[in-house]
Amino acid sequence: MKKSVKTICLLVALLGMTVPTQAIDFNWGIKGGINLSGSSYKGLAENIKYDNDCGFFIGPMAEISFPLGLSIDGSLLYLQRRTHFTNTENYAVTNYFRHSLDIPLYLKFTFNPLQILGIYAGVGPSFTFDIKNDNLTNKLYDIIGKENTQPAGARLINNESTVGMNFMAGVVLFKHLRAAINYRLPIGNSVRETFTEGWNDILADDFSSKSNMWQLVFSVTF
Repeated sequence: MKKSVKTICLLVALLGMTVPTQAIDFNWGIKGGINLSGSSYKGLAENIKYDNDCGFFIGPMAEISFPLGLSIDGSLLYLQRRTHFTNTENYAVTNYFRHSLDIPLYLKFTFNPLQILGIYAGVGPSFTFDIKNDNLTNKLYDIIGKENTQPAGARLINNESTVGMNFMAGVVLFKHLRAAINYRLPIGNSVRETFTEGWNDILADDFSSKSNMWQLVFSVTF
């Protein structure tokens, strides 16, 4: 997967260097949407279940278009993700929020010969940097009604930066309006532990989490 990210970035760089300047069209705009699914968790205690409520993302974008329907799309997005945890024994619930700066890059191909209604597809890496997150350890202990007895500083910690690979397909109306479905495949886990022994109240031995997501994406360029 890391080789795929490097290959996409290299193709983007080569495309920008080989196309004549007069054949390049630059547009900027706004991109936003909702997360149809979010992080997956493996190895929670049997009585702790989770489901992902719809988070959202929004921010500015820029697109550089080349001949033959090729383009490069980059965005700077605020990304909010929310996971809903439930204790099935006492039905206590909690919401866990993650707030991030998300930078997805796409190499896209668009087929829209009449400039009215077309289709497009894109692939590329995303780089996500956490801004602020809830304390996941405290959230899980709260819903089971116990205190975290581990040493100070022992908790589940989100990786502050993650990399993923995006695969997008959608439709374009006229030239500037787009709607698409996007799947993000993460590279590596998104949560790590600083201390594992004695956390049987909330975790099993094989705990891990990945930030794989389905997203509904809308954009308009000017």
